[in-house]
Amino acid sequence: MTPQPSPPCVLLLEDDPSVQRFVQLALEELPLQLHCCTSVALARDLLRTLPVQLLLSDLHLPDGSGLALCQELQATASRPAPLIVVFSGGVDALLEQQLRRSGVWQVLHKPVPLGQLVQCVEQALAGPLYSNPPDSHTTAATDPVHTFFNGNQALFAAYRETCLQQFRHDLVAGDSAAHQGDYAALRHLGHSLKSVLSMLGQPLSAQLARTLEEKAHTGEPETAMRIWQDLRDHLKCAVDLENI
Repeated sequence: MTPQPSPPCVLLLEDDPSVQRFVQLALEELPLQLHCCTSVALARDLLRTLPVQLLLSDLHLPDGSGLALCQELQATASRPAPLIVVFSGGVDALLEQQLRRSGVWQVLHKPVPLGQLVQCVEQALAGPLYSNPPDSHTTAATDPVHTFFNGNQALFAAYRETCLQQFRHDLVAGDSAAHQGDYAALRHLGHSLKSVLSMLGQPLSAQLARTLEEKAHTGEPETAMRIWQDLRDHLKCAVDLENI
């Protein structure tokens, strides 16, 4: 009896647990092996030991840059580089051009609808060199269940539960960063939350997270602290309502 080939190996480099969970839920029906890691260092180890065919990578990681890792992979001649899809909420037109020059096949802009993510992964594993990548941009969200989850209410509910659990950790992390004046940590928190909150259908909260990211990055401490308190109230309200 001819042995069945192993399913393709996909590596997700993403440090946000809510986004990790979304990708796991989105791809769980596809015939692939999904491995998740939260740091560039761990990704390097897995890329050396696993036959990774597709890398889904965020750009902003705690220990380094996803862009630098992409450039490393393209410069390594010892083994074929995996196909690379950057999965990030902080990519403008100039950076997207730089990513594509660095060998990135596709750029998905967070928040990414479920259908677009699945289509991209399916097309990548089917042989992307012989086809064009799907459109990387999303339309504005109205109903998040239909926009981001293909109308799958159960999938949305599972993702929302994961996010609410993570919000409790985010509140602690944000308060700690604000107390210590750690604006890099506040920027990272805003960067993560802006996509998560958009996918939950919370545009005002998502805009607060986006503004927090911007103000923490540009060195406006008073504004960043005020925005964090507003965003904190939104997160606390969501957690408290879940406990009622």
